[in-house]
Amino acid sequence: MKKHFLYYTIFGISFFLFGLVQSYIRPSYVGGNDLVIYFLGVAPNFFPGIGIPSFFYVSIQEVFKSNSSVYKNRLKWSVVISMVGLIGNEFIAKYTPGRGVFDWNDILWTLIGGSLFILVNKLVEKE
Repeated sequence: MKKHFLYYTIFGISFFLFGLVQSYIRPSYVGGNDLVIYFLGVAPNFFPGIGIPSFFYVSIQEVFKSNSSVYKNRLKWSVVISMVGLIGNEFIAKYTPGRGVFDWNDILWTLIGGSLFILVNKLVEKE
């Protein structure tokens, strides 16, 4: 149960930071530092890349029986479902007028976020 709380916390923090960057920090940043501008641009993809797999990882444990294939492979499924959805959303933005801008860097940072979640999971489940 303690691990569930950790994963829900990761989910909550990542979406708090997503909203903070997306709604407040990015729009109000007036500096000219290219590195800061780059990270503010990819952060809204990076944080869900960590948070959504964390949510699915715990949700799969709650929904599926412990002897099911989905349950036994919940790390893989939580990351795959999340990455397909997040990257799919990026491609939808490319082909839907007014939906935003397609950027390969966003896809890269989504994958980095998912990879970081896998690393965190390995460290947490190692205990």
